[in-house]
Amino acid sequence: MAHGLADLIVNVALWSLQGANLALEMHDGLKDKEKGSSAAASANQSPRAVLITASSASFARDCERAINIAFTTSQTFPTMMGTCADIDEFIRKELRKTYPRECFHIIIGENDAFGFSVDSGEHCVESTWDKYRIIIFSTKKNPQTKSDTHDANSQMTFKWK
Repeated sequence: MAHGLADLIVNVALWSLQGANLALEMHDGLKDKEKGSSAAASANQSPRAVLITASSASFARDCERAINIAFTTSQTFPTMMGTCADIDEFIRKELRKTYPRECFHIIIGENDAFGFSVDSGEHCVESTWDKYRIIIFSTKKNPQTKSDTHDANSQMTFKWK
């Protein structure tokens, strides 16, 4: 019962942040239209995901939304979402809602710490958020195969200013 209550509290907090994030995106979009500019970004706004490359626009939007929510939550509530494992779990859960037949692999590290290239995959996104680089790609799910996530940096905590 206590575990269920804790999950409910975490979900309510995340839903609130998702709503706030969506409202901020809509507000920014309206503000950009009013100014006649699509690239206006205020210096006092929190960092946002910056898309580098994507296999499709819809997958890019889904990933960008999940990345923004996860990293904003990590900055605001580091005890709730302070490690790579926490963010990885949240992004996977969000993507599973839209892509239930895919198995997602998520790599997070500091911008200059690694490089990579994924050229064959139905779903692939490379993005940055502040000083972190994120890659998300999919492989087909096989019900007979248990995936091993190799969480080498799962307990790495994020260093915010």
